[in-house]
Amino acid sequence: MKGDEMVTRGTTATVIGLALLTLIGFMIVSQLLGARGPEQPAVGSAQSRPTPGNKPQGAISPLPPASKSAQDDRQMQTDLARAQGLIDQMMGAVAANDWVGAQALYAEFARKTEQLPAPQLHHPDISPVLQDFFAYQVVQLERSLAGQNGWQAAFALSQLGGIVGEQRVRIGARGLPPEVPRLRFLIREIELWGQAGDEKMLRVRAVALRDAWRDLQPVVTARKNGVEAAATFKALVARLSAAEQIQEVLALAPEFNRALDQMDALFHRTARAADPGGSAARPTEDDDDE
Repeated sequence: MKGDEMVTRGTTATVIGLALLTLIGFMIVSQLLGARGPEQPAVGSAQSRPTPGNKPQGAISPLPPASKSAQDDRQMQTDLARAQGLIDQMMGAVAANDWVGAQALYAEFARKTEQLPAPQLHHPDISPVLQDFFAYQVVQLERSLAGQNGWQAAFALSQLGGIVGEQRVRIGARGLPPEVPRLRFLIREIELWGQAGDEKMLRVRAVALRDAWRDLQPVVTARKNGVEAAATFKALVARLSAAEQIQEVLALAPEFNRALDQMDALFHRTARAADPGGSAARPTEDDDDE
């Protein structure tokens, strides 16, 4: 009997001990939960989202109409040619600090470039990213003219000139290799960075010019009367590569432009022979490889 009583007492003690441990555990857990602060709302929840009253300040103008009248390639080519001329005139006005004249030229430029080539659909070889960059540089030009910032205006005009030259080749002047307007753009960039005293950018553009000429040289040499033009330009590239002073490079710019004018004449003669009426330029048989 005494053994059974001892077992009963031991079992009772064990049960009581387990109950006490369980109660203590609940008390500890309750204290821990009470010590924690309220749950923070998750990122992106309704509490963390800005309220309608926290809107950015500033008004914007309504977007222009989405539809534009159709424009054929010939008219677009004419407008782009005029835009190229306006860019050259604006460069002269900015260099002379003629801001009133530059603003007037810009107004006409903006009208002439309202209807750019539609990439992908009608002109799949024209990059839509290039079109976006063009629009950005137009805004930068407008701002720089308003602020009379000569450097920013010259830079924007240089970029716009390169894009317009590229578009003219892609749309209509099929007899003109795209490297020709690219060379003219790079020469203008070399002048710009040289005048700014930026040797690193000058070297970047000079290397690009050398590489572009390497691609174009066989095409020019193969044209009738192209050997002399190719030799002249090749000699200028060699002088550019050997130049050690920025002033030496700047002195080459007028000679480069004259050499490019001579090169242009080779391809423009082809265009006139191909279509005296003035349609898109195409090479003729007598300008093929000799």
